[in-house]
Amino acid sequence: MDYQSFLEGLFICGEDVVPSVVSEEKLTLIVDVRAEAKNSAGSGKETWINVPLDSAKSNQAILLKEAIEQLVQAYQKGERAVLH
Repeated sequence: MDYQSFLEGLFICGEDVVPSVVSEEKLTLIVDVRAEAKNSAGSGKETWINVPLDSAKSNQAILLKEAIEQLVQAYQKGERAVLH
């Protein structure tokens, strides 16, 4: 397994593993923190939220908080999600 669960129904992985974790874990939400992302790394059936973190820029805390809040909301709704 190339991904980790950090809470029931919430996972973290790299871009190349997204299709398998989505399929294996029946995920409905992808929170993508890649600044360069133009499209979802999933199948396209899941909700895709891009929160573009850029390691070359300072003050990324607000964006990181946004990504975390998306996961918290998913968890509270009982949704299954991945952060990558």
